[in-house]
Amino acid sequence: MGGCLYVVGLGPSGLDKLTLGTYRLIKSAEKTFIRTERHPCAQDLIKEGVKFESFDNIYDQGESFEQVYEKIVERLREELKVHKEVVYAVPGHPTVAEQTVQIIWESLAKEYQVKIYPAVSFIDEVMCSIPFDPIHGLVLRNHDSLGSGILRGKDWVIVTQVYDKFIASELKLDLMQYYPDDLQVYIVQALGTENQRVLEIPLYELDHHDFDHLTSIVIPPREDFGIARLLEVMQSLRSPEGCPWDKEQTHQSLKPYLIEESYEVIDAIDKGDMYNLCEELGDLLLQVVFHSQVAAEAGEFNFHDVVKGITEKLIRRHPHVFADVQADTSAEVLKNWEKIKREEKGDAKEKKEFFDLPDALPALMLAQRVQKKAAKFGFDWSDLNGPMDKIQEELKELQEAISCGRGISEEMGDLLFAIVNLSRFLELEAEETLRVTILKFKRRFHRMYELAKLDRQNFEDLSLAEMDRYWDQVKKEEKCAKII
Repeated sequence: MGGCLYVVGLGPSGLDKLTLGTYRLIKSAEKTFIRTERHPCAQDLIKEGVKFESFDNIYDQGESFEQVYEKIVERLREELKVHKEVVYAVPGHPTVAEQTVQIIWESLAKEYQVKIYPAVSFIDEVMCSIPFDPIHGLVLRNHDSLGSGILRGKDWVIVTQVYDKFIASELKLDLMQYYPDDLQVYIVQALGTENQRVLEIPLYELDHHDFDHLTSIVIPPREDFGIARLLEVMQSLRSPEGCPWDKEQTHQSLKPYLIEESYEVIDAIDKGDMYNLCEELGDLLLQVVFHSQVAAEAGEFNFHDVVKGITEKLIRRHPHVFADVQADTSAEVLKNWEKIKREEKGDAKEKKEFFDLPDALPALMLAQRVQKKAAKFGFDWSDLNGPMDKIQEELKELQEAISCGRGISEEMGDLLFAIVNLSRFLELEAEETLRVTILKFKRRFHRMYELAKLDRQNFEDLSLAEMDRYWDQVKKEEKCAKII
């Protein structure tokens, strides 16, 4: 193995925060490089008469950070071919938020000795300026690497390299997806220097201030949000000291609520009520969390297993996004999806069960899905006349069943199934089509009541003929409204 590269940290501020060992190494080194001389310690070293070369010119000329990092590492490689010992100094601690050091480990460490000299990091200064204990949870991230999986609300969060208002504005919008707008956060600048500044502000004001390359944002814990908090609440409700009703629930007893909440979500979507949709989606999520907690207590699975399973399934079933499979249209995507499903479930099950559908689906929806499955095997009408004729056939058989008083329910079912088939041929969703008609009927019925009330009629006392007249009047109103 060739020469030795010493990677040292300059600390967060001036020379007084530099370790004695690092200072002696830099003073005695044959060749020293500093990532940037735009750092208080670098300026102090210049005053001390220390000779070094900075990589600021590479930063100024580089088109991207990746290109800059590669050029720095390549320059260090060339210097190690000439010198037995080379010092590379970076701001702060060498292994905290320092991408070049990570690249050095991945590449140069295979060819040369690489020794790390620790330093006081800016995290130490943050903990001194805003006293907190990281043992309770600390997340350190760059401004462009935040996400819901990281922001749990339980941890202190330090966001580095917020060096201008544009980044601050983007960061504010990202954080406001998870935190309250008025959450008090901290802007920390030039920590450990005579220009140190710690400013506590509400989150919505984050981009109203000045920023530089020594600026970070600190977000305190806020435990009243996030999926982790929801899981904790559910655990508490099911605990021995929790709610009597919640503790009694089982998968079976919760079934009606799962169905009800699903339809309330659909209702909010149909009404275009986004405020209510947000609330209803929360109620639906509660059902998922509830069932997961019941299963966890039985040692079967937990919420994280649910999340892991669906995440892996999405990646597996979207190879056109996460792998090298080509799928340019929705039809191609669906074809791949079905193929992957068959592979997952195995050929044996595919032969045993053609209709891999839950029987608990609403009947109209189940009928249409079953018909689509059968059609894929070629069991289908050749044109629209087929389902039209079938309806007439089934209607006649129903009339005969009514006449003889036998098989009425079965024949009615056959007729409904035939009507669903016609809906499929017309590319209509039978479930949704009937729902629209039901809503239309409800609207017209309410309008009948209003018209009778305007005429000072008691609606409950109206005859069927009188109701029919109001019904016709409502239909005429609708027709006129459409013309207008």
